[in-house]
Amino acid sequence: MIQLDQTIASTSPAADFAAVEARPDFAPNTALPRHRWYRFKEGFSAGLVANFTEEFLPKTGGRLLDPFLGSGTTAVEGARLGHCIVGMETNPFMAFLGRVKSGNYAGLRDIEGAAMRCLANRRIAPDFRLPNDTTLIERRGLNKWLLNRAVARRFEQIRTGIADVKPRALRDLLTLALVSCIEDVANARKDGKCWRYRSHWRKLKFEGPALDDAFAAQVIRFVEDIEWMPRLPGDVTVLHGDARQCLEQLDHTDARFDGLLTSPPYLNSFDYTDIYRPEVFLLHAARNSAELRKIRFKTVRSHVQVAWENSEPLPIPLLQQKIREIGEADLWCGRIPDMVNAYFVDLDRVVEQCAQRLKVGATAGFVIADSAYSGVVIPVDLILSEILERRGYQTKKITIFRKTRGNGNHQQRSEERLKEVMVVAEYKGVCRVQPAKRTA
Repeated sequence: MIQLDQTIASTSPAADFAAVEARPDFAPNTALPRHRWYRFKEGFSAGLVANFTEEFLPKTGGRLLDPFLGSGTTAVEGARLGHCIVGMETNPFMAFLGRVKSGNYAGLRDIEGAAMRCLANRRIAPDFRLPNDTTLIERRGLNKWLLNRAVARRFEQIRTGIADVKPRALRDLLTLALVSCIEDVANARKDGKCWRYRSHWRKLKFEGPALDDAFAAQVIRFVEDIEWMPRLPGDVTVLHGDARQCLEQLDHTDARFDGLLTSPPYLNSFDYTDIYRPEVFLLHAARNSAELRKIRFKTVRSHVQVAWENSEPLPIPLLQQKIREIGEADLWCGRIPDMVNAYFVDLDRVVEQCAQRLKVGATAGFVIADSAYSGVVIPVDLILSEILERRGYQTKKITIFRKTRGNGNHQQRSEERLKEVMVVAEYKGVCRVQPAKRTA
């Protein structure tokens, strides 16, 4: 059994899934088995998935598609309820996270013993190189850094020990346990938009033993959850790829889906790659900023962190009216009007490609939110509804979860509240526009 610092205690998993509220945020998941393996602020609640599947899918054995899988809430909850889930995620860490959270661990033995051996037999791989063009690791010339050098060294010692663990399921499980506790020993915390430095972070002086304790505590949580449910009743397939090219990746099967439930990146000019780049680097999914930049280009065009190719105007009058309005406003970035158009062009492509894999009569649910620039509100729900109608769907309802002031920094300058909603539509199979051309 792993020995923990006296300040760390084990907690039994809370398994009352029925009490979890249907919400567009992750907070209700933090006490749920498997969901709690990684805190993902941008995800929706397990209760939202449960409600959707209960209303729109067969009791068990339904097929559900999520082209923006994120941390895997749809996968874990959908499979827990006995459904077959196929999810797609372009961020390599998130794809890994969704796959591990929804994995089959029946028959896996001595998880804690394997973790203890990794802690006891730490070593450094001879070919390891820390990224030297980021603020991830403490180094000469930096004023701020996320991880102290001693923490980064200990992380790599444990990670390289885990690399020798077999079978793969156990290796991946321990890797996620290690990566998911890095925020506990970092000099900054995630706040949903970026990493913000802790007050007096220099005085905290995190070192290697703090990571050992955090890793041990996380492993125990994983073991508790696996003992409660070694495998999920349903089936999960996680595809690592660009949702805008989902049709090519779904060609491995002819089966069609009973439903679609997803939450695309919000139109907030922010690239979520920024929040999770430490995990991407620590997994060696990107070795430097240049490789991270390649991942940015595979995301939906909801941000201006990279210079995208412009797209032809999407012929939706309400969208083009709003683009003209923000184009006449005082914007902090002149590329925002093009970004807004490109965002909906990308959603149109995803909607159209997913439609080709849905059964006629299937229900699609999109959790999205309004955005605003210079006081001009972009009604994402209404524009998405028009996209759905063009692509053979019929909007059934728009459920409002909440209204917020939005980002007070540069997005919202009016008194109008921004809606966070779920658009629900039925696929009718009658498309009003030509299908998008498939890429090679």
